[in-house]
Amino acid sequence: MDAESENKGTTETSTPRHDRLPLAEKLGVGTGGLTVSLGNQSVRTTGMGVLNMILGINAKWVGLVLAIPLLWDAITDPIMGHISDNFRSKYGRRRPFIFGGAILMGLTFASIWMIPLGWSDGGKLAWFLITSLCFYTSYTIFSVPFIGLTYEMTPDYDERTAVQGYVTFWNRLGEMSYMGLIPLSLVFIAWKYGYETTTDLTIAEKMEGIRISAAVYGGIGMTLFGMVPALIGKERNYQLNLKEAKGPRPRFWQTAKSALQNKACRLLCILSVCTIVAGVFASNMDWYLLIYYLSDGDIALGTQWKLIVTIGYATTGIIGIPLIVWLTGKMSKIQGLRFIYGMMMLNAVLRWIVYRPGRFDDPLQWTGLAEIMGSLGAVFQSLIWLDPMTGGLFWIGVGVLMQSMIADVCDDDELKNGSRREAIFGAIFGWATKASFAVSFVMVGFFLSFIGFDPSLPAQTESTYFNMRVAMCLGAATPALLCFVLLALYPLTKEKSEENRRRLISLRGEV
Repeated sequence: MDAESENKGTTETSTPRHDRLPLAEKLGVGTGGLTVSLGNQSVRTTGMGVLNMILGINAKWVGLVLAIPLLWDAITDPIMGHISDNFRSKYGRRRPFIFGGAILMGLTFASIWMIPLGWSDGGKLAWFLITSLCFYTSYTIFSVPFIGLTYEMTPDYDERTAVQGYVTFWNRLGEMSYMGLIPLSLVFIAWKYGYETTTDLTIAEKMEGIRISAAVYGGIGMTLFGMVPALIGKERNYQLNLKEAKGPRPRFWQTAKSALQNKACRLLCILSVCTIVAGVFASNMDWYLLIYYLSDGDIALGTQWKLIVTIGYATTGIIGIPLIVWLTGKMSKIQGLRFIYGMMMLNAVLRWIVYRPGRFDDPLQWTGLAEIMGSLGAVFQSLIWLDPMTGGLFWIGVGVLMQSMIADVCDDDELKNGSRREAIFGAIFGWATKASFAVSFVMVGFFLSFIGFDPSLPAQTESTYFNMRVAMCLGAATPALLCFVLLALYPLTKEKSEENRRRLISLRGEV
């Protein structure tokens, strides 16, 4: 059976009571999604803004430095997955790593932004690189076991999607916050020193604000929220894993090679790469356009517009989670992804229309009710809300549906190999995800350098702006179209996944 059979109609099934998870457990484990979001995005988005826009370091070198920790993270993910899958303790094989990793993330994130301002550009990049490597190692310790935990919480096809929906809900809340790190930092420091606008701030004052915000983000958003899943989550397959552990433990390369031979896993990795390249490239281009093309180089104002777009994306994503969960319950995860990729292509067309000069001339002020209402009116008249309204479902494809589909892959793998390997599959999927982020940032940095972008200039050339707009739109639409076509090759339909579960129950009983 292939993906096309999904078009012939899918019968809606009811989740058995014993497979349904308590709301408190889904919400509690879901809080880890906020930590994952901050860990996955904060360094990249804030790093580009701090290193390139505030410290003035060449975007090409910034892109390379941002990519190296992601490549390191992609290497360590499968190793951590193998360790977690084969770890034995009275607290389980996931929870100890989740708890410890959350603490390490908060500490290492704050250290990244302690860049010595008196150093050369090379020295600043070296500091950022070394501390980022420490942070991403901590992130791997947390995220890989956490993702494995979400895969094994329930064996039901539709309830797995619901679990990932709660994780993505918290993930979107994290998205609302990480883009605020720079503008909120600058606004706070301007208020502290009595400046009327953030443009009067010195580099040292801007970095002071970044460091304060980073300590708050790391301590609360990463450490406190990250520890909750370790305290609330239950490892459903742990006892089954203990029975499997009586034999010799498999070697890492043997496990990784076997997992990569799964066709469904490989295809999901390809879809993830295409989706993320589209998203990262487009989101970086719109940020630069909002600052330099539409806000005349005012970083604080342009980042406010970017924050509005980000909040819009997160809000649409949160609202869209129950819609996608409902849609996949009525139809299938494959059909849900097709709907999302169709919206991505529509979004690319609308972005070409929206991101033009003249729509963003009114200043944004939030000091009083009248100013807030005026700013909201400016946002509405700019039509920028069309961007998140059509593109906000974008990351749900990766965050909800693809993660839920990886959980189905784990059942398929157990039938073929006789063991549960949630963390290694999550790590391989994470490897593809993070490698694609790394490639995307290198592409962004080299593309900006290639088209002649210079952050020291008050304005760029018209050809530079035109090339950025083309990249923003085609860079999203082309991968989305490719993904739409590739979905026809995906082998694990809803019927096939439910058949796999019935076969597993007949072989080793319920877990």
